[in-house]
Amino acid sequence: MKRVWACCAALSFALLACGDDSSSNSSDTQGKQPASERSNKVELTLGKCLDHGLGVLYKKADSEELDKAYLVEDSTGATQILVPELGDYCGIIAQFVSKRQGDTLSVWTEPLKGIDEDGREFTLSGETSCSCIKDHWFTINADDADAKYFKYSGEVFEITSDPAPERPEIEEPTIPDAPEFSESEPHQEVTDVIGHCDAMLDENESLLSNKFLYVDAWNDFSERDSNGVGAPFARTHYDGDDVVLVFEETFNCDEKVEKVNVYPSNDTLYAKPEMTKLDSVKLEPGEGCACMTRAAFKLKNEGVYAEAKYMVFGNHMEYVYTLKPGTEK
Repeated sequence: MKRVWACCAALSFALLACGDDSSSNSSDTQGKQPASERSNKVELTLGKCLDHGLGVLYKKADSEELDKAYLVEDSTGATQILVPELGDYCGIIAQFVSKRQGDTLSVWTEPLKGIDEDGREFTLSGETSCSCIKDHWFTINADDADAKYFKYSGEVFEITSDPAPERPEIEEPTIPDAPEFSESEPHQEVTDVIGHCDAMLDENESLLSNKFLYVDAWNDFSERDSNGVGAPFARTHYDGDDVVLVFEETFNCDEKVEKVNVYPSNDTLYAKPEMTKLDSVKLEPGEGCACMTRAAFKLKNEGVYAEAKYMVFGNHMEYVYTLKPGTEK
């Protein structure tokens, strides 16, 4: 579904724990571990999520050749391994570690360890619920630059010093703003709403009377048009004089929808959410996190609201949901 990639495009960051080389920097070689036995911390830099890759990593049919990983340097001269167009999570909370075994350099993740404000040790690991294709730059120990193979996430790549493939500059699309409305204009203020990461559609009992929560599958929320572009749906489930709209949306991990003001205009409902911070989710300054999840809200199904054909959620026209009846049990 195209929404997965669009969701990830807003997540060009990575939630990563980075560190310096953990091996000894002393010139005294007494007691120094052989390179084949040392483990080093690795810094990972992720590129933008790609809607369509260049096909750099795609193996030819029936080919037994390994995909390529490219030996490069960053602007500071640090040694890096570039793996282009690798499918992975949009963001990862973890510590990356490498180990050299013969001519193979392996990288894996370990839980991030630290000390909280009360002086207690903690471990933390996890990944976002979305994934996408993006370029990966692994900053490695210079001593490992002569490795022939690179292993990450169960895949093995052949390291080459050939020039890395060039990628054209990716321009972010311009998304038009949704119309603005004044609260003095006719609208419905909706507080029966579910909208945040890790939401369960049975957490709001006022939305349960229609039993909508299990009647639609995830792939029932979009279809592709003649150009192959995903057109999103908002499923409508009727409950007496009310209607529950169920749809897929992207939210920041530390926010939830408190209420929604719904303004009708022609055949479209413009849903303007008011967000509040979640005390249970703490993000570091500059740290980002988002998810795609299923959301819902209930409104009175009357007049222009009952005649609407489309819905826009939020302040931008990135997605115009077509209202489509949900599948009842």
